[in-house]
Amino acid sequence: MKHQTFQETDEAAHWAASSVPEHHSARSIKEPWVAVSIFIVAALPLIWEPAAWLLAPLFASMLLLRLGAFVAWRDHHNPEPDRWPSLTILLPVYREPSVIPELARAMRALDYPSPEIVLLVEADDRETRAVLDFWPYRVLVVPDGKPRTKPRAVNYGLLHTRGDVVVIFDAEDRPAPDQPRRAVARMVADPDCAVVQAVLACDHDGPLIARLWALEYAVLFRGVLPMLDWLGLPFLLGGTSQYLRRDALMEVGAFDAHNVTEDADLSLRLARNYTFHTVMSATGEEAPVTVTSWVKQRSRWLKGFCQTTMVHWNDDLPWRARLAFALQLPVQLLCIASHPIGLAVMISNPDGPLAVMLFVGYALTIITFMVAAYRSGRSVRDAMAMPVYCCLHVVALMIAVVELIVAPSLWRKTTHGLIHRPAARV
Repeated sequence: MKHQTFQETDEAAHWAASSVPEHHSARSIKEPWVAVSIFIVAALPLIWEPAAWLLAPLFASMLLLRLGAFVAWRDHHNPEPDRWPSLTILLPVYREPSVIPELARAMRALDYPSPEIVLLVEADDRETRAVLDFWPYRVLVVPDGKPRTKPRAVNYGLLHTRGDVVVIFDAEDRPAPDQPRRAVARMVADPDCAVVQAVLACDHDGPLIARLWALEYAVLFRGVLPMLDWLGLPFLLGGTSQYLRRDALMEVGAFDAHNVTEDADLSLRLARNYTFHTVMSATGEEAPVTVTSWVKQRSRWLKGFCQTTMVHWNDDLPWRARLAFALQLPVQLLCIASHPIGLAVMISNPDGPLAVMLFVGYALTIITFMVAAYRSGRSVRDAMAMPVYCCLHVVALMIAVVELIVAPSLWRKTTHGLIHRPAARV
């Protein structure tokens, strides 16, 4: 094991925390309470019924996005480049000693010429550092500092690595061995490409909440994102298994250490000048196995979506990119906030046209998730619970809005290693 620390840590740590200009960073948000307006807009139909018809096209657009799940997307056949770009793999971990052996096995299985593999460990993470005696790759100790977030650690790692292409994996990730070659070949085939997103897929069974999470990922990564790629539109990155061109990444200031969904924020900054692609090679992921852990994870994601929306609301993006991100950020947040209102309308006036429209929307959502379940070899019956799952999102969004006001940089970390995972199921 090779531990590496640096004397010039102060300057590097400062850049890691402030690499993105303030006007493009979540630290620029001065009025976080504005996020409450999501619920105010969602409640308008209760006050003024025509508002429901004004919001209906937005909800329909979300259903159209999910139609990508009905297509069995396949990879482009990109030839291997004459020279493979150098690849850096960054592995940010924090207090996860139990997953280190499996992470090492997953890294050893990767098929790519001489990748630079670096484990990023926080300075106060004694639990993880205590089990690294047999870690076969480089270890970089991230100095103490604020905010204590994953993007800050990754930024610090960027300063001390050299690969032309950078990919980030989470501690529990199990990427397919051929994934780096397939993703990099896809990137090299398009000179304007800044990022290639691989599929994220739950690789285990578990309680209903974990199975619904798995179906949601199947719709998103095997349906929605490939469709947006096919349409030539940018999309929100998945937080892990995204292969990034280093020069493009550094040009936009790397990751915003103050945004708790740094992947979503980076997507908007890259979309100004670069294209996005997907590759249908999967990374096995560990799903939350309790409702509590799911809510903690999802509330962080939704808080980051609120941050990203507020920071980039007035960005000068091409109209197609602006439309794509509008559907994936503010419209998605509004749809989540509207679930209780929609259920109230269905119960109070079940024969009305709005109730019929909402019923059709829920039915199409269930059918979409049934298709995803069938294609991924999971129980089709689980999709019937999607309306309840949608309502759980409301709880997570309420927590997200409160946290955005009182604790904007709080990173509710997901605990891994809590469930048995088979060798591979992606």
